[in-house]
Amino acid sequence: MSRKVNISVDNLPDSLRGQIHGVESATDNESLALFTDNKDVRVSLESATHGLRAYSNTFNHYDLWGRFVRSGYKKLPLEEAPKKTIISRRISEKVDGIVYDGELKITPAVVSSKKDGEEAEFLVWPSDREEKVERALIRLASKGKIVKINFKSGIQYAVIFSMNELAQELKAVGQSMPYPQIKESLEALQGSKLSFKYRATDTKSTDIDDSFYESNMNFLSSLHFSGKKGQGGNVKCVACLNAFVHNMIDNLEYKGYYFNSAQELKRGLSRWMMLRLYHLWRYAAPGKTYHFRLLSIMEKYGSIYPDDEITDNKLKALRRDMTTTMKDLIEKGAISEYHISNVKDDKSGKIIDYVYEMHPSAQFCDEILALNKHNKRIEIQGGKRIVENAEVIDEDTLEEIVKK
Repeated sequence: MSRKVNISVDNLPDSLRGQIHGVESATDNESLALFTDNKDVRVSLESATHGLRAYSNTFNHYDLWGRFVRSGYKKLPLEEAPKKTIISRRISEKVDGIVYDGELKITPAVVSSKKDGEEAEFLVWPSDREEKVERALIRLASKGKIVKINFKSGIQYAVIFSMNELAQELKAVGQSMPYPQIKESLEALQGSKLSFKYRATDTKSTDIDDSFYESNMNFLSSLHFSGKKGQGGNVKCVACLNAFVHNMIDNLEYKGYYFNSAQELKRGLSRWMMLRLYHLWRYAAPGKTYHFRLLSIMEKYGSIYPDDEITDNKLKALRRDMTTTMKDLIEKGAISEYHISNVKDDKSGKIIDYVYEMHPSAQFCDEILALNKHNKRIEIQGGKRIVENAEVIDEDTLEEIVKK
């Protein structure tokens, strides 16, 4: 499939046409060319149970944050809004030697939809449904459906697609949705607000002071539709990515993963865990294991909060959920086995948590090896853009460097 998106100022929605100076596709823009470069991330047919898997990108620490609502309110009529609508989550992750610590807040969108045949306004929190749509949207962007739009007010990256294209990406991984639900999910992503503040500490360099960040933005910066009445899937859409994601694309702060492997899983926790393994298990190899504590991982996922009372029944329920997810990961071919050990209270001897030890499958090790080689290639090519007087490396030499 060609990476070029055929778009011009003339065929943009009216809401955009008068605001921009020009559009660049992934073939014209270096950052987007790297983001959509997926020609070298094929898994060998011998180890690929699903043939050549679909490739997409995931953003380094952003996608590990608990940005989606897993329990509680998902959608409520406006008149039934609770007193507290903003959901707070803790940020606590270590990625590539950087420790991220802070807090994020999720504010729901106000979306208009039908209720008993009449238009009504609802509060919609970004939940599993919106996460599925966002993953499919970034999958389209990774395939080349992304452009750089030069607005009069500044530059933005936008995903250009039709409702049918987005629906097909969802259908391909068993997540079919009718067009009205997809549209409502997009509107919820655009209307929901994400606020965060955190410190980023570089554990590899003690000479660098902690960096502090604070931002307020929407999941999607803006959303535009155009088409003819009654055409449904032929409606054209432009979804502008938020500034945080834009900067992560420019700074190469993303990694490749196999979209089908993660998104075909039926359970939200299983999909999230699979994506997490692609992020954090970048040195997966035979004999190496990955550890996590149950309560910590469920807090990161969003099932519980730091101040929740964890009763015996609640702990058992969380363990059952994770057991199901472990079975999903074994069935999917990500891990070969796992072991659980108890964490007991020193005084009472009561079990208060569990530690999980996961062993990668040979298939997953092969996938990670292919993705790491590709990521190294992208970093080398991206480095050539920012280093003055860089030595020109031919393809054969580049291949040898990547293999090392």
